[in-house]
Amino acid sequence: MRRTTHLLRASRPAFSLLEITLVLVIIGLLMGVAAVNLLGQGEKASIRTTTITMNTYKTNIQSYMLENASTPPDTLMTLITGKYVQAQANGRPPQDAWDQDIFYSPQPDPKHPEQPFTLISKGPDKQPGTEDDINLWEIE
Repeated sequence: MRRTTHLLRASRPAFSLLEITLVLVIIGLLMGVAAVNLLGQGEKASIRTTTITMNTYKTNIQSYMLENASTPPDTLMTLITGKYVQAQANGRPPQDAWDQDIFYSPQPDPKHPEQPFTLISKGPDKQPGTEDDINLWEIE
């Protein structure tokens, strides 16, 4: 009887520790690749959202300028009071995708003196003057 029990246990199908470890490594690699791809898409979506917001501002500023002798508004709040842009719930102008204020100046950007105003997002790092800033006049 003892011998039969031993044979039954030995012939039962089971996974070895090596097989289980290999499966876990493969699952980990697949999850790592998926995470990198998803994170990259999130960043691209945020950049795209910010460029859409900035292009909307551009259109609204140009509409304001058509009605006000080609003079850009003093601030983005002027666009809200003139009903060109809808304010957020807190009464402030819309922000970029990272919940930061978009920098606006009615003066031309030194990098683009031919343009009538400046509109720049600080970008993903939320720091002004860095490489990832999104300038309205440099959006492709």
